[in-house]
This record gives sequence, C-alpha cells and structure tokens, in this order.
Amino acid sequence: MKSALLAASLLSLAGVAYADGLSDDRYLTPQFSAGQTYSNVFSILRSIKADGYDEHASRNGGSADYTILPANSDGWAARARGRYDGQASGDDGIEFRDNGRTYCLLNASGKTSCYSNLEGSGLTYNTTIWGVPPKPLVQGMSWTVDLKQAWELGGSNGTEKVSVVSVDPATDTAVLLREGSSEGFYAESDPHTVQLTHDGHTETLEVKPGTSHWKGYATFVKGVVFSDELVVTREDLLVNKNGSSVKATERRVMLLNAAPFPTL
Repeated sequence: MKSALLAASLLSLAGVAYADGLSDDRYLTPQFSAGQTYSNVFSILRSIKADGYDEHASRNGGSADYTILPANSDGWAARARGRYDGQASGDDGIEFRDNGRTYCLLNASGKTSCYSNLEGSGLTYNTTIWGVPPKPLVQGMSWTVDLKQAWELGGSNGTEKVSVVSVDPATDTAVLLREGSSEGFYAESDPHTVQLTHDGHTETLEVKPGTSHWKGYATFVKGVVFSDELVVTREDLLVNKNGSSVKATERRVMLLNAAPFPTL
C-alpha cells in the first residue's frame, strides 16, 4: 500500500532540476533541494521453466534511503544507504549526471568512479532506459528508445516504445508504459549456467539466451519514481554436458515502490 504521507511529500517537491535536457519538464525532471529525504523498496523475481525439469525460482529484494545533498553543476547528489536482504548494507555518496545516464560513486577518500546507469529502475527518471521525451508531455504521445547496450533487464540491440498513459498537471504526475525487446544476456545478474532438477538429480546447463520482451507501467511524480513494475520474458536454449538441448522460458518480475523514510 502506498503511503499518503510520502505521496504528499513527493507532490510538494521544489528545488534544483537537471541543468540541461529535461529542465523544462515538470513531470519527469527531478526537482530536488538539499536535505530532502526519500526511500524505496524493490525486488526482482527470476524463474526458469523447461520441459522435464522442476521450475527454478529465486528472488532478491531490499530497500534504499536517500538524503539529497547540495546541488552542483554536474547533476544531483545524495547520501545513499541501501541493503539487499541477506547481504551487507552500503552507505555511499552518489551522484547522477547527464539526465540520469551516468552514475557516480564517491568514496571516503574523495575519489569519484562513474559508470553508465543501466539499472532497470531507481529513484528518478533515467533517460538511458526511458529516452528523452518530446515536449510538452501530453497523454497519448509516444517515442522510441534505442537500447544498443545490454542493461539490467534486457540484452543488447534493444528497441523500446514508451507511451504516455496519463498526465496530471495539478500534481505533476505522469504514468508511462514501456514495452520493448532485445537479444542476448543482460548486463547484471544473468549467469551463463543454471542448475535445474530432473528426476531428483541436479544438472548444470549452459544458457543460450534468445529474444526478450518486456512491458510495464511506471508512475513519476516530478521526476521521482512513485511506482514501477516490469515483466520480462526470454526464450532460452539450455544445453547439458552431453550436448542435448531443451527450450526454456525465463521470466523476471521487477517491482519498485516509494516508501516512507527511513527503511534502514
């Protein structure tokens, strides 16, 4: 269930937006000011089904807390505390640049390490995954995103269509639908082998990934993700040690929702 108090907080955002690109888009541009706090909870379910084998299913999940730091000319920064359940917690300084395309980690010695932001979701709108929308944003419009590089929930050479389901100018809220396809392995948490059970025995099989298809809704309030869900399916070919193969269907279900601060 969504928190009414958090919704009120998101709806009242005001402050510094990105310096370029999306700066006049009140629906999808983060409008942060120093000291604001946010949290989200998230999970990804992975399952694989193949004829003659027991279905394999696993899940990871956790939460993250963010405190916005003073703005700079490169983008927005925050102190981020996060935890995947069953793993150690993290506490880092982070910075997002280039309309969310670049993720930077600030370590204790002041050194900055930057990477492409290939996450399936997160705190804010990410133009790497969602593309740069036309302006002004209106209900019914759509645009196409080329996802040439593999990302968290998709392979390389991907294409995605993003459609505007609704906009609410009174609250600066937009609901978007994304649907796309890609080929091959994902950028994260996509092992090249899988262990499945067959007649009570566990086998290790090589994964040869095929075409992925995804579809899901996300709700943004002034550039902050309020809710995001995505269902991804991929057709795989599994090969055992003897060279025999079997077709398999892999599915991932991602959920991310805003949560009351703090979660940790």
